[in-house]
Amino acid sequence: MLKKIIRRFWLLLLAGAGAASAQEVIPDFYKEPGLQSNRDFVNQSHHENIDPFTGSLQRHYVDIRIPGNGGFDLQIVRSYNSSNVDPANATAPKTTAGWGWTIHFGRILRARESLPCVNMNRLTIADNPVLELPDGSRQLLTFTGQVSPMALTAQRWKAECPPGGNGLIITSPDGVIYEMTQALGASSRISPVYEWHTKKITDRNGNYISIDYATTASPEIRSIATNDGRSVSFSYHDSGTASARIRSITSAGQTWQYNYQSSGITGVHQLASVTRPDGHTWAYTYNGNNGFAAGSYLMRLAKTPYNGTIYYEYDHVYFDSQSNPGSRSNVVRSKSLSTGGSWTFSYSPGGAGSLDTTTVTNAAGTTTYKHIGPMYAGPGNVWKVGLLAEKRIGNTQIEQYQWQGQQISSETYVRPGAFVTKFDYLQTNAPLLTQKTIIRDGGTYRTDYSNFDSHGNPRSIVESGPNRGNRTTTVSYYINTAKWIIRQVQNESSYGNSVTRSFDSRGNLITETRNGITVSRSHDTQGNVNSITFPRSLTYRYSNHMRGIPQNESQPEGIYVYRQVSDAGNVVSETDGSGHTTRYDYDGLNRITSIDLPVGNGVSISYGTNTRTVTRGSLVETSTYDGSGYVTHVNHGGISTSYTVDALGRITFVSDPNNDSGGTYSYDGLHRVIQIRNADGSAKTISHDAGSKTIRDERGNATTYNYRAYGDPDKVFLLEVNTPESSASVRYSRNSKDLITSAVQNGVTRNYTYNDAGHLISAFHPESGTTSYGRDAAGNMTSKSTGSAGTIRYAYDQQNRLQNIVYPDSTPSVAHSYDGAHRLLSTTSSDAARYFTYDGNGNLKSEQLSSDGISWTARYAYNGNDQLTSIVYPHSGDTVWYGVDNLGRPTSITGYVDAVSYWPSGQIRRISYANGTQSEYGQNSRLWPSSFITSHAGSYYGRSIFSYDAVGNLTAINDSTDAQYNRTFGFDSMDRLTSVTTPQGTGYIYYDGVGNITAQNLPGTRLTYHYDGNNRLSGLSASPATLSTAYAYDALGNITSGGGRTFTYDAVPNLRCVNCANPANSVQYMYDGNQKRTSVTQGGIKTHEFHGVHGNLLAEYTPGFPGKLIQYIYLNGKRIAQKESAQ
Repeated sequence: MLKKIIRRFWLLLLAGAGAASAQEVIPDFYKEPGLQSNRDFVNQSHHENIDPFTGSLQRHYVDIRIPGNGGFDLQIVRSYNSSNVDPANATAPKTTAGWGWTIHFGRILRARESLPCVNMNRLTIADNPVLELPDGSRQLLTFTGQVSPMALTAQRWKAECPPGGNGLIITSPDGVIYEMTQALGASSRISPVYEWHTKKITDRNGNYISIDYATTASPEIRSIATNDGRSVSFSYHDSGTASARIRSITSAGQTWQYNYQSSGITGVHQLASVTRPDGHTWAYTYNGNNGFAAGSYLMRLAKTPYNGTIYYEYDHVYFDSQSNPGSRSNVVRSKSLSTGGSWTFSYSPGGAGSLDTTTVTNAAGTTTYKHIGPMYAGPGNVWKVGLLAEKRIGNTQIEQYQWQGQQISSETYVRPGAFVTKFDYLQTNAPLLTQKTIIRDGGTYRTDYSNFDSHGNPRSIVESGPNRGNRTTTVSYYINTAKWIIRQVQNESSYGNSVTRSFDSRGNLITETRNGITVSRSHDTQGNVNSITFPRSLTYRYSNHMRGIPQNESQPEGIYVYRQVSDAGNVVSETDGSGHTTRYDYDGLNRITSIDLPVGNGVSISYGTNTRTVTRGSLVETSTYDGSGYVTHVNHGGISTSYTVDALGRITFVSDPNNDSGGTYSYDGLHRVIQIRNADGSAKTISHDAGSKTIRDERGNATTYNYRAYGDPDKVFLLEVNTPESSASVRYSRNSKDLITSAVQNGVTRNYTYNDAGHLISAFHPESGTTSYGRDAAGNMTSKSTGSAGTIRYAYDQQNRLQNIVYPDSTPSVAHSYDGAHRLLSTTSSDAARYFTYDGNGNLKSEQLSSDGISWTARYAYNGNDQLTSIVYPHSGDTVWYGVDNLGRPTSITGYVDAVSYWPSGQIRRISYANGTQSEYGQNSRLWPSSFITSHAGSYYGRSIFSYDAVGNLTAINDSTDAQYNRTFGFDSMDRLTSVTTPQGTGYIYYDGVGNITAQNLPGTRLTYHYDGNNRLSGLSASPATLSTAYAYDALGNITSGGGRTFTYDAVPNLRCVNCANPANSVQYMYDGNQKRTSVTQGGIKTHEFHGVHGNLLAEYTPGFPGKLIQYIYLNGKRIAQKESAQ
């Protein structure tokens, strides 16, 4: 009975306390500023968040960020919260950034009480202090009744009383300490609000930021200094007065300037513009006093540095059932962009049995949010108010959330304002998410969180999803209450997976072991990583940190990397392991403005209001941006591409180069591409179902992909591919790590096994049997063996670079060496040796091949933009010169090609050869070759016209010069060639489900292919019979005989000999250690070959009297000429 009387008396006190209409320090549910962790936000414009629960507008900027040691960055955060604009109390809380804006490092607010450590009313939180973070969000501090922590927020920030009781010591859940002891005193006498601002911030490693104020009771920050030498200075308009406002902030040579306008209320100013160090500006315009209309003094538009404008309109919403003017809220009603696009917001307050509903409509459709409102929450559940219960995105996806409370205080939880009669008696709870369910395309993805510890951390996570997706993860946490590190995951385990971690006394990660593989770290006293030891005991050491970035780096194999870091935290030079230095310059926004490379032309980058121009030598690339900062046009060396971007930042059109036509993209409400329409009008569509995706190509053929997923529909694992030809469909099995263990197609099965670390250790293919792989701790393959073929062994250096290969039998071993920038320097074996040199930019300068007593070298030269301009050919020393355009494309080859021109797509358009021959290539609207014409002196060798189907299969070739070259082609639904029609008749090709050709019926020829039980071609039955043959294989699946020939291989396997049993008809081959052929011996005559690192055969030399040298000339990787000479 006594309890009921106390409760009623307390309720009357609360009712009286809620009568005031001005914004409270502890805000009304619908006037809560800042980003709340348990809500979703509409965020489609620069730095913007619109809260669908409260309808408030927020804009958050990081004006200055300077990285620091141990990851302790110094950030100047500027935040606007429309909920902070209260005409009834325009000067509270205090601000030096303009009405509705804040720039601070955190502060404590308390109404009417000047002592933040004293709990004047132990029954209720109504008079408790509030923590306000730099983004303006507020967290209510509840007194725990314990010595430590004295008070907690629902997000588990803790508060302690400093010596003397002036202010509070706040510690974040990750151990960062805020000394909020800059006491400002009361903001007014009528409704006094006391403030304590942050004077010092200290991280878990002892790094600190000191904040110096103008006077002992001033909110004016004069300077900021850190223990590692960073500093920031502030200047003010009207310094020392109640209307002092930040004029400028300067750090590391970068200055931000702030300008204001009068609000129309005496002494109250609004932020009008912020000028960045690059001279470009954010500008803001506000409503005046709108009287009874909504939006008084609220932001009306924001103008971006790209000259785009965002417009806002407001409405009044009464979230209580009595339409009490004292409880009405200003909410965002609509938003629009000068670049196109608009959003509308409609609000439906809930009731006793209904949730608050907000519907947002934009270019993607509608998104509906449902939150728990105070009219819905009953006694004991007021802690749920504001929590997201459901989010519905069109008809595509539904998200549902369930919560439970964890008591953190015995104080009665209540909010001042219209809903003061709603309270949780003698309890304050922190919300814990217990279940999240996503229903997408009819599939259900569910995650359950349970077994929470006392800090609200879930220790059990159970996930389920389509196609048997079920997973349980057990989690433990590193809890260090002395430093108040209470949210740091330590160990995770699920079936087949395990992660364990250890930390030092400051909470820094020391070791992490994933499925048995350990990486260890050490840290210096400031928390910087000074060494990392990877598997195989490979240790990298870091020292001389500047702004948290190591300037000296020591790696295994004697490699050293050196950096210079500026005061702003930018790397201004870096010297790689080969001693080559690259230097960088930056502008006031820390954007790169120039790059000085070790050799050749440097790179310069300039920024305009809506442009970015990159120049290197004669090559210029200009990007153009719209008012929202999206790229709309790129001109790269004269090749232009245009983009259309919608208001949501989705690319809806990409032009073909130098063309108005191109591809058009359509999206669903989840921003997934659902249609791509090509320039010729054909289209590909993508549709989604429960755990599956179907792609229907331009020919109308559909392929469906089925996936396994758990609680997140965006993290999927492919299980099945259903192809247009059902016999070709593929089924995958996966293990507990979701690695593929088998793939089955048309009855052919391939199996894979892994070790505990997830490295592949065996693979079974029916064509070759089982191949086993040895692995070291880093996952490097140390051995490979297949059946009776013997074992190949691999060794690695201390950079995990392949160093040695030892083959079984007589196959020569191979050794590799590298430079400090990880470029291959040499490959040697007893058969051949290759050596490489490079310039400072990493371009190949020379490659030398020594084999069979012959040593020859190719040399390469480049212009200032690293574009190839000449090759000195091996053996002869002849130089082939390339003329290049600004894009580096060859435009001539001296002595061979007089001119080359290109389509804007990059395809060759015309080649004029030195002998007078010309080749011309047409191009259609899909950028595919449409014709090929070769002529000389007005006579045509060929005039071919190409036709395609909608996916790019070549369907016809028509040659007007000689009809004998006319062809038509047919394809099945898998895009496999099934028919060819020529003037001689029509032939047909048939396949099985694995893609093997089973038969070819051609004019005058019939071929039937036979396969054994291991999916190997065993024989060919043909008419005429002379084409019939049988095939045999070795243990690796290589063909050893067929078509009247025999084939011999080494252990690599490289083809070593054809018809070795018959010396008169045999052909023998030799190779270097990179498996490039070095010689061919036929009929007793050996021809030496030089293949470049790019794979092209540059030259072949046959010794004799005289010898014969053939040099091959290439254009864009295609052989276009050869030169024969006697040597």
